[in-house]
Amino acid sequence: MASLEENIRLTGNPISSGLVMGRAFVYREQEPAVASPHEIKKHQVADELARVENAMEAVRKHLKTSSRRIEADANAKLAKIFEAHEVMLGDPALRKEIAGLVEEELVDGAQALERVFSRWERKLRAQEDENQRNAADDVADLKQRSLRELTGVKATPLEKIPNGIVLVARRLLPSDTVALPRRAVAGIVVDFAGQGSHVALLAEALGIPTVGGIRDVTDRIDEGSTLIVDGFRGEVVLNPDPAARKRCQAEIQACRSKSVRKQQSARETARTQDGTTISVLANVGGREDVSAAGDNGADGVGLYRIEQHYLSLKTPPSKADLVTHLRETFAPLSQKPITIRLLDLGGDKPLPFLRLPAEEDPFLGRRGVRLLLHYPDLLDTQLEALLEFSQDHDVRILIPMVTVADDVVAVRKRLTHVAEQVKHKTLPPLGAMVETPAAALSVGELANHADFLSIGTNDLTQYTMAAGRENPLVNDYFIEDHPAVMRLVGMVAQEAGTTPVGICGELARQIAAVPRLLQLGIRTLSVAPPLVPDVKEAIREILLERAQ
Repeated sequence: MASLEENIRLTGNPISSGLVMGRAFVYREQEPAVASPHEIKKHQVADELARVENAMEAVRKHLKTSSRRIEADANAKLAKIFEAHEVMLGDPALRKEIAGLVEEELVDGAQALERVFSRWERKLRAQEDENQRNAADDVADLKQRSLRELTGVKATPLEKIPNGIVLVARRLLPSDTVALPRRAVAGIVVDFAGQGSHVALLAEALGIPTVGGIRDVTDRIDEGSTLIVDGFRGEVVLNPDPAARKRCQAEIQACRSKSVRKQQSARETARTQDGTTISVLANVGGREDVSAAGDNGADGVGLYRIEQHYLSLKTPPSKADLVTHLRETFAPLSQKPITIRLLDLGGDKPLPFLRLPAEEDPFLGRRGVRLLLHYPDLLDTQLEALLEFSQDHDVRILIPMVTVADDVVAVRKRLTHVAEQVKHKTLPPLGAMVETPAAALSVGELANHADFLSIGTNDLTQYTMAAGRENPLVNDYFIEDHPAVMRLVGMVAQEAGTTPVGICGELARQIAAVPRLLQLGIRTLSVAPPLVPDVKEAIREILLERAQ
């Protein structure tokens, strides 16, 4: 039982900035109940293994859905966590170990699954490397998901929490973050959480004030008690007295007023103090994002991920279907420039209706433009739809995963051919994604064939630093503002000549990196819609000649 004393200050670490006051909802992790171990018969082994396989396959599908939802609601980096879980769940060693227990010891599937996942989790938590210890959360999450599926438990207590609460928890696993109703949580207080944790990524993307690192927090805070969560200072005030509440409400009002001013000025052009105009666009994945882009003052769309539409279909869309979808999606932002990226899929993100061969290393395989050129009908349908859509919208077409100039030449040839067939005389600008060191180092040649360039810093960091975006074991090496990455960004901006260059990766959303990006020559930034006002505000405070 927590103390009823007023104004108890609990000091932790600031995880996501902001200030909020609300009542506590204390969440205590509950692993799905597993029935007492029971021995199975030899003839039941096949059925038990099939039951485990079906449960894990269902979890895999849920992970894919979670990845798409989070990418649309929050950011791509958090979505990659669920993609990593998909890979982990398909690990042959994991499957073999579970099957071995069922076949050799004749234990039921739930017991085998629980024992194997727990063993892996314990091994990771015992490691000296912090990233490996953090990966134990991923294993724990997969264990809970799989056991819930196997035992028929579908919901978690987090799905029914009331609106406006402050969530208090020992730790939050990735599946917990997905379960949270988007508008219910006003603040978060957790014991275990760092700046790069799953809950930190979600809280930052959704603007939820969060404080981490408060030990035994679920024992120190009672359900329903009033809390002030100060995500700026990393502090929680338990049971604030009337004077503290009044001060907090005044601060919250001041923050809201500042936010309103920022929101209003976001509709205006962003210029540095020395008069340089910077375009701030939005990365979107659907109509809701497009509406948010307009509400937040985006100058247009810098990246539309068309694959999110394709991944929701069981059969490939026709040109007419795709045009209808695009017109409905972009109706809220019809008067501004729209950059649409062609399908960026491959072995790491297969299409439901396209049987792709298994690849040993899909990130270095046939993905992006490589896949499109191998399936020209798939490419042509998109180009036909975009040509028609461009008749009443300011459309730019972006080619994903460009490595060599021939990629751009080949797509332009297809675009010209399709345009001739439909008698469309004016071609939309055709741009190239710079996501590999090869593309960055040969930008002069790319610029000869592309009308604009867009740097995807997520993949560029991955390939430059040799650190998988979704591999938690090398997270320390995935440094988006590393000097090597920034040098490549500067090289692209300088050697592109008169070809416009923008950034649509996660680096563009890092306010601390914006001055350096502008100094390197970047004049277009594309970020998640809610971040547009903050980025524009930061730009207006920059004097380019002093930017470091």
